[in-house]
Amino acid sequence: MDQREICIKDPTVSTYHCEFIKKGGTYTIKDCQSTNGTRVNNIPITGEQDLQSSDILQVGGVEILYDCEDKTVTTALKTQTGINLQGAQVGISTIKEMDNFSPFAASNKSGKSQKLMIFIVVLLVVVILGLIAYVVHMMFFKASPQPGAEIRKTFEQVQV
Repeated sequence: MDQREICIKDPTVSTYHCEFIKKGGTYTIKDCQSTNGTRVNNIPITGEQDLQSSDILQVGGVEILYDCEDKTVTTALKTQTGINLQGAQVGISTIKEMDNFSPFAASNKSGKSQKLMIFIVVLLVVVILGLIAYVVHMMFFKASPQPGAEIRKTFEQVQV
């Protein structure tokens, strides 16, 4: 296998991160002093590590599943993926109750602001109804001419 034959474009993977060395029907992995390290089943490797089928390799931030087709290799240990809790804060966490998400939650607004809001809404409704009434009145009850206006108009036309 040529050097750097497998190329993983990820910023957490070094240019020359690790080596896969073929031994019989399986492979061994060796970390090449990479910046972010190499892990097998979440355990950092130092030196060389024999790979078993279904091992999970972590090269920088990239996880790779190793699948070996050689059936003569038997796995004595069962592969397990673990969670590393070292450095994690462990304890009880309480979450503050969030009433503001419920439309039926108790409101903490003052009565004064609610009364102001109701007044504004009622005022807007009255103004809108007044405008509608004005438009309807103008459409159906047009202003009729003053009494005698028609007679004056005809008289003025006759004199000319």
